[in-house]
Amino acid sequence: MASFMITDNHIENGEFVGRMFGDEEYLKAGKAKHHFKLFDDDGVLYLEGVSGNSSSFEPLDWAMAMYGCTEIQYKNNDTGKWETL
Repeated sequence: MASFMITDNHIENGEFVGRMFGDEEYLKAGKAKHHFKLFDDDGVLYLEGVSGNSSSFEPLDWAMAMYGCTEIQYKNNDTGKWETL
């Protein structure tokens, strides 16, 4: 499992903000450097977070079951642009 943490919830007053999935020690050490955003099929931003892997669908798999999210974007650390996985 890729380690990830939810850092912002745009639809539910902070529900799950700070929730960690996977290796909590890794996340607490600040090693997860890949920022992601999760959207529904209308392009509405639901959640943001950080992951230890910039090519993991695990945050999307979790958010799909929880919220019906259908798209994940990761911030390219070199260009600063958001890219759909």
